[in-house]
Amino acid sequence: MNAACQPVNLADIQCIIFDFGFTLSSDLYFKAAPPECPDWQSLIQQHIFSDAALVDDWMSARVTRHEIAEILAPIVGIAIPRILTFMELGCKELDFNEAVLGFAIRQRALGRKTAIVTGNMDIFTQVVAPAHNLGSQFDVIINSFDYHEIDKFILWDKAFERLGNGIGYRQSLLIEDGEKNVLKFRAKGGTAYRYENDERFLAWLKSVER
Repeated sequence: MNAACQPVNLADIQCIIFDFGFTLSSDLYFKAAPPECPDWQSLIQQHIFSDAALVDDWMSARVTRHEIAEILAPIVGIAIPRILTFMELGCKELDFNEAVLGFAIRQRALGRKTAIVTGNMDIFTQVVAPAHNLGSQFDVIINSFDYHEIDKFILWDKAFERLGNGIGYRQSLLIEDGEKNVLKFRAKGGTAYRYENDERFLAWLKSVER
């Protein structure tokens, strides 16, 4: 079942759960490049983000950003403290998918609970969330690094525990770019929309925000 095939009645929804990467924001974390390293972005993509096992380790707290900086130091030829500084700077300059963020803010103002449940790294909790004031815009934030766990089933359950009031899958709507997680959420009895871009999301909203 694709996103268009599942009917959504917001009157039945008490909680909306948002993924972060490529849903709330499709921007790259480390886009602020040190001037002495013009290939910064491509080197990070090549040596860090192309290694799925390393990224999983980072998201599940088996690796920290300091250890990532140690890996990068001989590759980019920059001292570890400066690498960490620019990693943080890039995360403070993120752009958001405004249609999704705006929807989250409106729905919370209407009284629905909102949560971010993300497979993410320590830098999300330590830099991204506070820099962009996410804690005041969402009721609950669950980051895989903080729970040493990347299984979204477990992380969604953590969000429901924090939300309380009997909220579970059947009362919730997931907004997420990953097809597998959309299907998993639906299999648990929840409603889910697979995010692709703001244009399609806004078209979908016209059918559900009435």
